[in-house]
Amino acid sequence: MCLHEIIGDYWTGCGHFHGRYFTGVTSDCGSSRCKTSTSHMHKTARNCGCPSVVTEDRRVQNLYRTPHPDCVRPSQ
Repeated sequence: MCLHEIIGDYWTGCGHFHGRYFTGVTSDCGSSRCKTSTSHMHKTARNCGCPSVVTEDRRVQNLYRTPHPDCVRPSQ
């Protein structure tokens, strides 16, 4: 599958990555069965059965040394 670059924040305390936006930069896999590839075999078909899986190429913009707020357990 093709790689799509995404910029986001990374929390080292829990390993959580929060993607903010896709840059539009892609690495083409060259597969004829990949919908996002320039080599896709069904370029003119509206409803082909090829997978449209987006594989993220993650780029860290902000690095936090704490856990993500969603990963912190509430104290009892």
